[in-house]
Formats: sequence, structure tokens, C-alpha cells
Amino acid sequence: MPSCQVCRSSRVTPRLDVGAHPVSSFYLPRRDAPEAALGMVLAQCEDCGTIQLVRPVPHTALVPPYDWLFAREPENHLDEVVERLCGLPGITTASAIAGLTSKDDTTLDRFRRRGFGTVWRVSVAEDLGVANPKANYETVQKLTAPAVMAGVAAKHGAPVDLLIVRHIIEHAEDLQSFVEGLGALVQPGGYVMIEAPDCTANLRLNDYAMVWEEHSLYFTPATYRPILEWGGFEPVLEAHYPLPFENCMVRVGRKTAAPRIPRPDPGGVREAGLLERYAAAFAPTTAALRKALEAERARAPLALFGAGHLACAFVNFHRLADLFDFVADDTPQKQGLFLPGARLPILPSQDLVTRGVGLCLLALSIGNEDRVIARNAAFTEAGGRFLSVFAASSRSVRRLLA
Repeated sequence: MPSCQVCRSSRVTPRLDVGAHPVSSFYLPRRDAPEAALGMVLAQCEDCGTIQLVRPVPHTALVPPYDWLFAREPENHLDEVVERLCGLPGITTASAIAGLTSKDDTTLDRFRRRGFGTVWRVSVAEDLGVANPKANYETVQKLTAPAVMAGVAAKHGAPVDLLIVRHIIEHAEDLQSFVEGLGALVQPGGYVMIEAPDCTANLRLNDYAMVWEEHSLYFTPATYRPILEWGGFEPVLEAHYPLPFENCMVRVGRKTAAPRIPRPDPGGVREAGLLERYAAAFAPTTAALRKALEAERARAPLALFGAGHLACAFVNFHRLADLFDFVADDTPQKQGLFLPGARLPILPSQDLVTRGVGLCLLALSIGNEDRVIARNAAFTEAGGRFLSVFAASSRSVRRLLA
């Protein structure tokens, strides 16, 4: 059993095996196309409480076969975050600001609009020498290592005063190397801002769509606090922004010391049994979902809406693909392809009406559910119903469970 990515303890206990499934971005060109399956087992460290994959999926297995995929991360809190970052001691418009991936672009734009003159972002091709145009943050996390990032900093003139790192640390295959790599991009006394999803709500609501082959680490506020110590950063700011599915955690550290093994937070230690409870509810939840959806299927066809990794998690982990006719998604590039694992055809949303669907389960951002329903008024006017695959949604499919 590998040691804990955070505290290096050997007491890491496997708790939840969701099975072997294909990478959720590897859409199939035809229903019978071959695909490879990857196992995913969640474990929890008994000493620091961090939940993590027993074996992170290698980045080479995650590079998407398409160049039209992109990630959407929450944005509404960024004005407040940038305001707080601008107030950090020593940060002025003369400070050098950098970002790690394309997820940081909108934050960097906010600094430019405030008059910061030295603002740049690590380029996958030019700075990291990756020729594949389809490679993105799954590759960046692997290359964020001390020697590589020291070279990037030198290429741009010097380490920066502030580094922005949004929604990539949970992807890290090697957390120590990754955070030490961040440290190589920041000058002594400079800052790093890291942002990651808070998995607390999904763990407590027994929502298994949280699990994703691209995420190696599943943090709560307590297990998130110590990780910057790997890069020699001391904590200076912590913020928590509520969101419907996974809250957003922001943490700022200042580079003041040598890298060291993180010391477990007492709150994380107290969470050591959280994954065991979550795992115990997996089989009963799967059985209850199947029973409820079989009853719905007996009345009319079922469909999903949103052909992304959340839909894959719901139908593949719970083995429900046989109950659905198709996945509705209006992304032009996805139409005509098939959902990985489930092998369901991806069709335009107008087919909800033409194919007589009675119940459609939304498998996209909870914040977008109202907009999707409004755009598909013809379906609801014809008697169709929308529910959500997410336990946290006000229209959750869990309301059907006995």
C-alpha cells in the first residue's frame, strides 16, 4: 500500500472500490468501439485524514483525444479573492504575478485590469516543451516539479511575488513534487494562492459523482490546511466559498521556510472514519437508485442530460446504463459519439421530446440546472420531468428513493 501523499504515513486504508471504468473524456466513435478500463479505489489516511486514490491514474492515460474539451471552474468569488490578494503585505502593481494553467487566466486578467504590469502564465508548449496540443492540466500537474519550475522561473526573469493555482492540486500524482514545484516559482517572501474543491458535502450526502479518475486527492478544509508545508509556505489566509455541489477552498501561503512533511491538522485526524461511513452507504445507495429508476423506466424512457464525467460517474459506478436510452447534450462535437463505459448515444436535447422521454436526470453543474430546464420548455410542456443526479440539488433523484 503506498504511503499517504500528505503526511507520508503508512497507515492508509482502502475503503471504497467503485470498479474499473474508462476515462470519462474518451468518447466512443461507435457503440462497439474498444475501450480500456482503469480501477479506482479510495483510501483514507488514519493519521491525517486525507482521502486519496490508492494509485493515482498516470497523466499519460488522461490526455484527452480531442482538442475541444475545456474546464469550467467557479468564478463568482474571484473579485473578492483578488481584492484580498492585492492587500497582502508587499504586493503592489510592481509585483510579478503568474498563473499555472488556463484555469488561472480569468484571475490574471483581474490583476491586469488593476494595473499590474508583470503578469504571465506557464505555457504548456513554450515553457514545458509539450508538443501535444491536446495536453492540458493533467500534464501540467506532472511537470510541476522543482527542477522544471526553476527553469520556467528563470526563463521569465525570476520567481514571482504571487502565484495563482486554481483547481489543479487535487489532480497531483505526487503532491510533494507538485508543491515543491510551486515553491520553485515563488521568490522567498512571496505568496502562492491555491484553490480546490471541498468534498465534505458529497462525503456526508453519499454522493459518489465526487469520484473522478482525474482527482487523486479529496480534501476537506482540515485535510487541506497542511499541504503547503511541502513547499516551505506558512499559512497567511484561508477562505471558504459556498457552492451547490462542492464548496471552493482558497488558501494563501507565504514562502518563509524550507520544504517539510506537513503536520496533520487535528480536525483532519478527527475525520479518519469519514470515508468508511461513505463507503458503507455505496451498495445500499446503488440498490435504491436502481429500484426507483426501474419503476420510472416501466412508465416511459429515461435519459440523462450532460455528457461529462459526472454522468459517467453516476451511470457507471452505480451500473445503471441499461436503464437509459441516451444522453442529451447540445455540444456539437459530442453529438454522434457515445458516453464512455455506458456506451449511450449522445444526442441533441430536442430528442427528449421526439423520443418520448418521461424523466431526464440532469448531470451537469447544479448552478446550470435552471437554465437548462428553461431552454427545454418543450420537454416539460409535453409532460417530461427533470430531476438531478446530485444529492445536493433541490430536485435530486434521491427524492424517489424509498
